[in-house]
Amino acid sequence: MNKLLLINCRQDMVNAFIELGCEVRCIRSSGRELDIPAKLAELEFDPDLVFQQEILGLRLFLRGLHTLNCVRIYWSVDTHLNMHWHGLYGSLFDGVLTAHKKYVSSLGKVCDADICWVPWMGGRPGPEIGTGKGIIPYTKRIHDMTFVGRVSKERRSRQWFVDFLNSSYNLYLADGLSYSEMMETYRQTRIVPNEAIFGEINFRLFEACSCGCAMVTPDIGEELGELFEIGKEIEVYNDALELKEILSRFYRDPAYAASMGLAAYERVLRDHLPVNRASRILDFAKEVTVRKIDSHRAELLNLLIDATLGEAGDPAVKWEKLIAQLLLIPAGDQRDTALMRFFARADILDGYMGVARPYLVKQRKSADCIFNMTASLCALKLNQWDIAKHFWYSYSSGKYSENISKPQNEAHLFILWGEELCKCGLSIRSGVVFNERSGIPACGADCFFAALYKQPANLDIYKHLDSIFRNVKGAEPSRLGFLSHLSLHNPDDWRISTEVGITNLKVFRISEGLHELENARKIAARFGGERFFKRKIESELPLMRNMFNNA
Repeated sequence: MNKLLLINCRQDMVNAFIELGCEVRCIRSSGRELDIPAKLAELEFDPDLVFQQEILGLRLFLRGLHTLNCVRIYWSVDTHLNMHWHGLYGSLFDGVLTAHKKYVSSLGKVCDADICWVPWMGGRPGPEIGTGKGIIPYTKRIHDMTFVGRVSKERRSRQWFVDFLNSSYNLYLADGLSYSEMMETYRQTRIVPNEAIFGEINFRLFEACSCGCAMVTPDIGEELGELFEIGKEIEVYNDALELKEILSRFYRDPAYAASMGLAAYERVLRDHLPVNRASRILDFAKEVTVRKIDSHRAELLNLLIDATLGEAGDPAVKWEKLIAQLLLIPAGDQRDTALMRFFARADILDGYMGVARPYLVKQRKSADCIFNMTASLCALKLNQWDIAKHFWYSYSSGKYSENISKPQNEAHLFILWGEELCKCGLSIRSGVVFNERSGIPACGADCFFAALYKQPANLDIYKHLDSIFRNVKGAEPSRLGFLSHLSLHNPDDWRISTEVGITNLKVFRISEGLHELENARKIAARFGGERFFKRKIESELPLMRNMFNNA
């Protein structure tokens, strides 16, 4: 594995591969498509590995990958935002890397390639990244605390996070910096509190640790502990109370904060430099098998990628051309799903019926949940109630021998499909905004949002949504809305009030959270549940244990 074609790789990764003895050719493209066989012919280069790194904000699609007789690997950096198309695009490769360990399993369900966890990386401060060399002594840094990131009304939790920090600390807030400017800012910063929109391990963790900052980051689970030693190299928090306690400790004991920043910096130099990642990528490349992908499969995958992105709002997708090409592809679950979604969104009943008819007359049959849900709910959008029920019964009769639920109305049908999708592990599709008024669901949560639009007073739907988002990190602002509505209609249920309070603390609304928890304690005491309330607090908010035990 010596000859590498690197596409849109960062320069420090290119240097790392060269340092490991590889012969490298680099391509940097800001276009949408790149003909790889033509480019290789132009370069007169026959690689052992074609490696593409995802560049945030840029979608570059390599064409002709299936014709290559070498290992093909794609590095999915923002898997948490782009799973809806990375699974399809990754299926054109032999291996796909994800920067997030928790997505290895779910990505593997929607991608034909081998999946491997390769986390993001740090860097060594110096001229090569446009900063001063090494780290600055902790006490000589300019900023007490820095947060570099975009704050907007669309990111409510981040706004509350920044508001909390501004209310209690000397926060330096920055946005729109170049990479060099950002890294130099971190070199001049003592403490960096981190926030992750979807509970992911983000760039900020590695960037701040690379500069020797005292880092406190959300506790996202075991994945984090494999990268940094918690309590020695970084600190973690689960809610605003824990974050406040850690930040206060950093301020009270600068030597402790400085030692943690230095330990994190040393860990980056030992385990998280580009050369570490390049070495792991080369090892993985040796493990994967070159897959044979025929031209028909490659064409279908490319069309499905366009259909998925087009439905998500990508203006570069040319629908007329796409639909004409899809109609030339042999019928099948994926192709037919894409066509039905288009025809239903465009209100073209004849087009939908042309795809659905073979299934209605039993010339074709599918047991796939996504296909049958799509066929059913596309029919519903086209006001074909009997056909919508047909696909529900066709699917459920093949799965259940008895006690098949009968859809009572449109909202009930959405609920039934939502429950089925959740059973199949398809509860959430992150990175795509769903329009509950006009959209066609693609996951369980979408179905329940569509049902809620039809029946906004149905509390059971709120409970379904709360159960879906309960353990989804980054979904706390949405969950707070569901819980608040349930609490309004169940004022004597201390359990719901407690969840409202805890969730407020998780989104950095301390005063609101403490007020709601005190209210929950009083309700629990009134109905004889105070000891259960205290047990809940001890489990989820250990810093509050003494407060309520003394009440």
